[in-house]
Amino acid sequence: MNWISDIEEALAKRAAEGKRLLMIFKGNGDWCKWCNALDEVLKESDALEKYLESEGILGAKILIPRKAEDEEGIRERFGITGIPFLVFYSEEGTVEGTTEFIDDGNASSYVEWIESVDSSAF
Repeated sequence: MNWISDIEEALAKRAAEGKRLLMIFKGNGDWCKWCNALDEVLKESDALEKYLESEGILGAKILIPRKAEDEEGIRERFGITGIPFLVFYSEEGTVEGTTEFIDDGNASSYVEWIESVDSSAF
């Protein structure tokens, strides 16, 4: 899986290709314990990556600074309430759903979450 690491590149690619997009915002560095926990969950299983690839969904992992250092206003722009923060976009660019770390979850929990908010199946 080739994760996109730039916000504008991810949004532009989604628009150009008309694909769904999963953006994962996480702390830039190892200071965010929940971001580290998500990394571990996703390392334990490739279920999320396999799902994204099989469904043709773009994936982006975006590193963001601490709240006090967020000079670009990333948190405000994307409605980030905590990190890690996941945003799922439809083919049209509409936000289908957002979530934070899924407690007691695993990589499949994130697949289930995507399926629960993805309107393309309706």
